[in-house]
Amino acid sequence: MKSPWMLLALTTALHAGEPVAPPAQTYTSHEVSSGWEFSLALYAPLMGLEGDIGVAGFAPNHVDIPFDDILDNLDGGLSGAFEARKDRWSITADAIWLKISASANPIADSYLRVSQEQIMASLSVGYEIYGDESTTIDLLAGAALNSLDVDMDLFTPNLPVTTRSGSGSQEWIDPFVGLRIRQQLGDRWSIYASGVYGGFDVSSDEYWQVLGGIGYRLTENTTIALAYRIIAVDYQQGGFVYDTETSGPNIGLIIRF
Repeated sequence: MKSPWMLLALTTALHAGEPVAPPAQTYTSHEVSSGWEFSLALYAPLMGLEGDIGVAGFAPNHVDIPFDDILDNLDGGLSGAFEARKDRWSITADAIWLKISASANPIADSYLRVSQEQIMASLSVGYEIYGDESTTIDLLAGAALNSLDVDMDLFTPNLPVTTRSGSGSQEWIDPFVGLRIRQQLGDRWSIYASGVYGGFDVSSDEYWQVLGGIGYRLTENTTIALAYRIIAVDYQQGGFVYDTETSGPNIGLIIRF
């Protein structure tokens, strides 16, 4: 199952980036002074969508969009992350706006069109539980907001009812906890990984995200990062079903100031 939330045209991201975004910093907190440190990540998650989506009046239908086809289905998107860090504490905010359209053939001689517009935003607090000159490990806790509008049109020319349409809108918040690790490899290279798990039946039955990648520092204040990211959510409310998974590469530019 894969989902569409965070797609953005690559050119938009590089000129203008789950919940935990590609880490806004790929260096460790022991490189710099104990004052506030800020960083901004602008990223293009070229990710595919797979999963079951349904609205009132429609049984859930399976949608599958490989990440290498996503730009053909992308109507618009913006994404980015901001991190503020002081001593052992950090605050990370992430926001994604995504609008896509896709089609499928759920049954023989049928055509399903799905259009969705989604805003996903998250806010997390981190606390460093381990740190040295090259490594930091942070505990994370936060919440992710999803705002989703879905329109579905089903065409079945061989049935008595040839056209059916439905739509649905939902907003919900999922709490999560997680872990983030950053490792410096020499002066320019770094690797990082993070994972969060949440939902806990507060809104979604389950919500989780994992990310791992590598960064290369171009200058003292800029880093280019490449990561692979997976986001999964299982949400149901009445006739609204959103059980999806997103996965694919993320390309980001990180600016430190």
